[in-house]
Amino acid sequence: MKHSRPRYVEPWMKPWEDRVAREMRPGMTILDVGSGRRPTIPPGERPPSCTYVGLDLSMDELQAAPEGSYDESICGDVAGFLPALEASFDVVLAWQVLEHVRPLEAAVDNIHRYLVPGGTFLGHLSGRFSLFALLNSILPHRLGVWGMEHLLGRDHATIFPAQYDQCWHGALERILSDWDQAEVVSRYRGSGYFRFFGPLERAYLVYEDWTVRHPNLATHYLISARG
Repeated sequence: MKHSRPRYVEPWMKPWEDRVAREMRPGMTILDVGSGRRPTIPPGERPPSCTYVGLDLSMDELQAAPEGSYDESICGDVAGFLPALEASFDVVLAWQVLEHVRPLEAAVDNIHRYLVPGGTFLGHLSGRFSLFALLNSILPHRLGVWGMEHLLGRDHATIFPAQYDQCWHGALERILSDWDQAEVVSRYRGSGYFRFFGPLERAYLVYEDWTVRHPNLATHYLISARG
């Protein structure tokens, strides 16, 4: 459906892409967390002479990425500290992965340790108290996967169980309180989960209009932090 609400007029990816573009410079080293088969920044859009490293729980996922996606692929859990990565990266990216991580606080602490002094962490994640997250938490995983595939047209290979650990505004601000600079931007863009049935989507939008006044109910969060 066509939206008249200003928050839906802006292209979905633009705030994230703008933040990423601001941090890019030649020769930098980038860690892409949970990137798997779809690296956050395609090779042709990266700054010259950069080193791009993928970190994912599954080496199969990393190897399913297009050839040349990573200069190095590391199989590991971002919630478990990897000493070899300490103080190694100018930028750490985490696009729509942190809602799948538990414990989130340990993951963010590790990301902080992986950055060089003054390095930047950019993250984008789904909110714990968004309506679709609450439904996802209640429904059996198999049923949720069926709905994402058949109602929303999602590829089965891109659907993973979500934990939503500490994934709300207040918790994220607390977790990031030790960083030199940190900003958590609340976003409200959940109607696409209900687009399969127009009346339901319209009803959802009325509800979402109310949640805009409540940061902890946001559908997504954009994190920008400097260590």
